[in-house]
Amino acid sequence: MRDKDILSFAGDMDDELDIEIPATDEKMSTKEEDDFEELTFENDSKGQNPNGVSDDAFGIITTGIDPLEITEAGARITGYITTSHRQKVRLGTYVMVPYGDEDLFARIWKLQYLQEYAVDDATEIHSRRMLQSNTTDEVDYKFLAYLDPICILYEPRGKGILDRRMSDRIPRPNTPIFPVTDKKKIQTGLNIPEEGIFMGHLSVGGELVKTHAVPPTVPYYLRNDYSMGDPLIFRHMLVCGSTGTGKTFLTKNLLRQFMSENNRYKLRGSEERRNPCLVIMDPQDEYSQLFEDNPEITDDDDFKFRAEKVNFGACKNTKTFVAKINGEAYTGRSRAEQIEFTIPFEMVKENSWLIAPVGMTELQYVGVDLLLEDYFKKTGQHTYSGFMDFIDNEDSRGKYVDSGKIHESSYDGIVRRVKNRALARVFDQPARPISEILEQIFKPGQISVFPTEYITNSRIRDIITLTLMSTIVDNKLKTSITESGEAAVKETPIILGLDEAHRYLAKAGGEHSRRLISKFADAARQGRKEGLGLFLITQDPQDIDDTIFKQINTRIILNLSNDAAISTMKVKKEFEKRIPYLKKGQMIVQSPDNSDMVEIMGLSRCVVKHV
Repeated sequence: MRDKDILSFAGDMDDELDIEIPATDEKMSTKEEDDFEELTFENDSKGQNPNGVSDDAFGIITTGIDPLEITEAGARITGYITTSHRQKVRLGTYVMVPYGDEDLFARIWKLQYLQEYAVDDATEIHSRRMLQSNTTDEVDYKFLAYLDPICILYEPRGKGILDRRMSDRIPRPNTPIFPVTDKKKIQTGLNIPEEGIFMGHLSVGGELVKTHAVPPTVPYYLRNDYSMGDPLIFRHMLVCGSTGTGKTFLTKNLLRQFMSENNRYKLRGSEERRNPCLVIMDPQDEYSQLFEDNPEITDDDDFKFRAEKVNFGACKNTKTFVAKINGEAYTGRSRAEQIEFTIPFEMVKENSWLIAPVGMTELQYVGVDLLLEDYFKKTGQHTYSGFMDFIDNEDSRGKYVDSGKIHESSYDGIVRRVKNRALARVFDQPARPISEILEQIFKPGQISVFPTEYITNSRIRDIITLTLMSTIVDNKLKTSITESGEAAVKETPIILGLDEAHRYLAKAGGEHSRRLISKFADAARQGRKEGLGLFLITQDPQDIDDTIFKQINTRIILNLSNDAAISTMKVKKEFEKRIPYLKKGQMIVQSPDNSDMVEIMGLSRCVVKHV
């Protein structure tokens, strides 16, 4: 007979006979209770039981389920979690198992319930009873935590400092499992520097890791000294996340940390240290607010920031550089000094991709290079209008077509693509050429912001961004310096903040794109030598060219919903599954030269103005 039929029959019988069935979950009589002795644990005033083990312990190492095992390929370590601590344990929780003279530092990678007593709870009767009155007791189940050893913490003899090594010892059965409440042990266990560029606070599942220190949070720093090589900003950084996940908020907080008076870098071949120049391409007109204080910062925020060495407050040495565009004017948020500039057509001589749009054929690219080379051989001033006069006439067309240098259809295609109203609006405008104000742009300790939101034409925005990128890269890679402006770029540590990086560093789609990517990749490889740090911001990391992506050492991952973007990041599986569920401000940091892969929470308050 089916469970459903039994239940129906029992219900009908109760109604007919009006029999009251005693509840099976009623407490036992007083006499029955007296037959059993209640199990209690006595604690001293310090929260320890008579064995000297703190009640803070989550549980013990057990061999009752699986044998204890550790190998070079992995480990199998199981812990039993007591009923009073089960609500505190999460996947990813960091724990410590003492050996006596040293400690195993581990992470919980799996949680499991097992029955204490053999009961078939997969029945209709049991399910309905539990839905009506759930009397489940935690003591009826085993709650198991499986540990993934990270390292062993120890103090080398005579040094008196905490260090770590690979996990090479197995814990004894019945050893207590403790939460890690010592900030120093957590930082050492995860290989997190004790100082550097502040990025956020260590967290697990979106909840901050708390210690017994003041403040209780565990700060996460990016190494920023020369103790183990060059500062990691010159190994480049990437912030990626979907729209609305807080990329700009986080980026402002991170970039502000580099702009303190005491933060100085040296270039190869020189012991002199200089403050960096932060150059930001700003497509949404937001980064000029680094010039202003955040009025919402409270006294409590001030105390916490100072305690954890967080730089905050306005950077008064901020300037806004505005491209002069015919027919459009900047009326944005910047309260900093504004300096207008124009792009001289002379710059196209070495950077032909500035006027060669994506979509040209290979023959057209070759033709553009040939036409530019011949045009710049002419004496006198070189302008965009002059170049158009040079190519857009029948004599020039006949010269190149009749001689076979450029095919007829290629020549006509070049003229159509280069003869563009947008180009006429951006080149040679009534303002100082950017090549003449390099010393104003690249100053140590200065933030130079280039807004482009006010420009409606996307091609003009791209030209401005590519011009600045080319200026930095060309001068950083030069072996001989002839002008003071070139020296300003070459001899100043530069951090280039590039928002929407996927637009400019995308996988090469043509000859000119390949040249730009190749040049930029060379600069990225020599970043440590030349003092150039890339700080890329994007929502489509999968579109960034592989030769540049491989140069990025520190990757900060916010919420991503695109499977292609997630797989591009190549993070550990246990972290990869979390990426689509990361909350705003929650991120995963992958920086192998800085620390183990961790989850952190960014600041809830912006250190500068953010609207």
